[in-house]
Amino acid sequence: MRILMRKSWIAALALCAVALPPAAWAAAADQEGSEAQQARSKVVDVTIKSADQEDPAAEVPIGPQQRNFRARLLLLRQIAADPEVAGVRLKVKGAPDFARTIDLLKDLRALKDAGKKIVCYAETMDQRSLMFASLADVLAMPPSGMVVLEGLLAEVMYLKDLLALIDLKVEVQHVGEFKTAYEELARSTMSDEQRKVIGLLLEEFYGQILETIAAQRGIGRDKVEALFDEMIVTPRRAQEAGLISMVGYRDEFDQRCEEVFGGKVEYDEDYGDSGKEDLEKMLENPFGMFQVMIKLLKPEKKELPAEPRIAVVYATGPIQSGKSKSGFDGTVSAMGSETIVKALDTVLADDWVKAVILRVNSPGGSAIASDMIWRATQRVKAKKPIIASMGGVAGSGGYWISMGCDRIVAQPSTLTGSIGVVSMLPDPSGTMKKMHINVEAVGIGPHWEELAVLKSGVGPAIKKKIHDNMVQVYEEFVDKVSKGRGMNPQVLETLARGRVWTGRQALDLNLVDRLGGIEESIALACELAGGGLDPKTVALVEYPAAPNFFEQIEEAFEEMTTTEGQARRLLAKLGYGDFAAAAETLLESCGGGLGPDCVQAIMPFALRIR
Repeated sequence: MRILMRKSWIAALALCAVALPPAAWAAAADQEGSEAQQARSKVVDVTIKSADQEDPAAEVPIGPQQRNFRARLLLLRQIAADPEVAGVRLKVKGAPDFARTIDLLKDLRALKDAGKKIVCYAETMDQRSLMFASLADVLAMPPSGMVVLEGLLAEVMYLKDLLALIDLKVEVQHVGEFKTAYEELARSTMSDEQRKVIGLLLEEFYGQILETIAAQRGIGRDKVEALFDEMIVTPRRAQEAGLISMVGYRDEFDQRCEEVFGGKVEYDEDYGDSGKEDLEKMLENPFGMFQVMIKLLKPEKKELPAEPRIAVVYATGPIQSGKSKSGFDGTVSAMGSETIVKALDTVLADDWVKAVILRVNSPGGSAIASDMIWRATQRVKAKKPIIASMGGVAGSGGYWISMGCDRIVAQPSTLTGSIGVVSMLPDPSGTMKKMHINVEAVGIGPHWEELAVLKSGVGPAIKKKIHDNMVQVYEEFVDKVSKGRGMNPQVLETLARGRVWTGRQALDLNLVDRLGGIEESIALACELAGGGLDPKTVALVEYPAAPNFFEQIEEAFEEMTTTEGQARRLLAKLGYGDFAAAAETLLESCGGGLGPDCVQAIMPFALRIR
């Protein structure tokens, strides 16, 4: 039946063609040519989000594929080189950390240099979204919108007085006066050291916001800073000041875009992703779900080509002993030393890997787990170049795993350093008494009574043992940094003490070697590898392997169905995800006593800026 219908349709079309006069054929041809001309004004939707994962993206068997941060950058370069793309429509739904913001802005500027236009329509904007939107050739807002310029604020909650209501004390020890991690649990107010460091960091970030917006809009920095005094800037005021280019509704913006692009605009929301089209085709096939199941049960293994390549090992999240943890979307929530060491050993054994990039985005964590990863970097370093490429934060344990690499690359706003150690021990004995819970303990060994923290609290023997170990770990930390960086230990000690530095400051202090992002790190890796590797064409392989579908389901199910998992998600949304993960690891290991992860090399604060 379908064949007959198709023949009838073809026959009818042929009759119409014969009946049409030559003038009609010419008009139709002109119309087709006009439509083809209009279709050439293709504009790609580019969305800026608060964060893209810094790990190998987990592959899904069908449908749109995930992209990690480097893949996002590559997509922007693909758009820049595509002659069929006239420009991009920017949608800002958040902003990543300042380090990755610099990387994204660099590639968005390259789009403009390639002759692509950038347009953006926003109903409201804040200072972070304006850093991206200010690049637009056409930046429009409705008359009822607003630009909120409130400056930067870091709020830290101190819980000592709250914990005192249930007689719960937290014993925090640190080596280095700027190693203020967990002070929120042991103090009622912020320490002078923490206030000083946070203030300097905010000053650095605030300056970047002002300079970026001013340069991209072609107005003076003082003029931009004056708008921050107004806090809430109306669209009309923003247009007068040169902050945006037009005030109008979306239909007026669309009309303006047609003027800019020279005709009708076709927006591509799925550029560079064939997954959606593949999914639609599969749904048309009644046996499509069987194909999906086959791919789930037996994923295809990709064979690496026999050619020289660069390996990128992603070291993401708080550092802990054991294996890495990830959520349903494949995003890593905690970095396990076993996982990273295995990845480094894998690239070491691969003779086609000529250099390694350790991409670090971590506030640190377990000192011993950090040391295991550091040792693996030394095994790699003995045979092939290894470069530490720092993302938004690579401090404390994050710096520990970076310090032995041949080179360290950081962005100006990367948070790094924090060379110091800290421990945190809860003392729940008062809570037990207040709740009328009588704890009895039975043990053996010379110090078992000291370890009965539920009954007697944290005793002096535990405090001394941990403190002595912390001093030893701190001295080893400083010694390894001094050797890795070729610095005098006495000079380095003055830069340590838990102090957090920006990448720009770290460069001046010789804690890093150069400023740049992932692409600069790839270029450096090719340079150190020798053999004429071209950073624009060199093959890249990413480690560790992303969890498979069933592993993602298992971990996500645990997150969704347990109270503990829901609590972690809540803390993550509040901006304390890394802090909570590190504290969880510490409590699991110590249990109120001694353990392998008791001494932590972790950033002194979880900087949540708004």
